[in-house]
This record gives sequence, C-alpha cells and structure tokens, in this order.
Amino acid sequence: MPKGIRREYTKDFKLAAVHLMKSKIMKPKEVYTLLNVDRQTVYRWVQEYDQYGADYFNTSGVLPGSELRRLQKEKENLEMENEILKKAIAYFAELKGKK
Repeated sequence: MPKGIRREYTKDFKLAAVHLMKSKIMKPKEVYTLLNVDRQTVYRWVQEYDQYGADYFNTSGVLPGSELRRLQKEKENLEMENEILKKAIAYFAELKGKK
C-alpha cells in the first residue's frame, strides 16, 4: 500500500489477524501477505491485544478507561512539576540578579 494512505480495519479483522499469528496456523509472513497488511501493523495488533485485550479493538485506537485515567493523572502531575520548576527558575534568577 502506498505511503500516506491510511486504511481502517474492523475489530473482527484485527482479531482474526491476531488469532492467526498467535495460533501459529500459518507462518507470520503468510498472515500479513494474505491479509495485505504491513508486517509491523500486524505485530502491533498482537502487542496491543496482549497488553489491553480484545476490548482495545472496539474503537479506533482509544485507550481503555483505566489506562486513560492513569495517563491523565500522570499528565496532571507532570504539569504540576513543570509549574514548580518554572517558579524555582524565576526564584533563582532573581537571587542571581541581586548579587
């Protein structure tokens, strides 16, 4: 498939690809050749299936709720740390300016 063209696959298609890869019914090269899907894409689906389960494929790449909440919490913590660092930089710059 030419670069720049993005295809969307159904949940059933992705799960079938994962099943073929995990069951070892066919060799991996045969699977992605038969399905006309890039090798890296199929391996990513297998990895996502192992990490998140079949429910991950319900939507187009949206993370499961628990993972999304964890990442939102992590983002909030990083933003807070960033604000603290900005204040510290301003404080030390002020101290350096007084010398």
